[in-house]
Amino acid sequence: MTSTAGKNRIHWQCRRGMLELDDMLQGFLDRGFDDLTQSERVQFENLLTCHDNLLLEYLMGRTVPADPDTANVVNKIRAAAQVAT
Repeated sequence: MTSTAGKNRIHWQCRRGMLELDDMLQGFLDRGFDDLTQSERVQFENLLTCHDNLLLEYLMGRTVPADPDTANVVNKIRAAAQVAT
């Protein structure tokens, strides 16, 4: 389980300064993050270390991450964004 302080830190990492990324990442943090397994949470945090351009490519579906675990988390973020719209 992620502590409140840990989730607050992740919340700030989700603020990217690019509207599309902010909406998708913060929306997922609010609606889907708590449903992730511990290993998926680690993958989500690792995903946040990507450069904004690459992260946008992943989340828009233009590029698929080579790592299947990362691709799984990207798919969950994309699915949550589609449900929210």
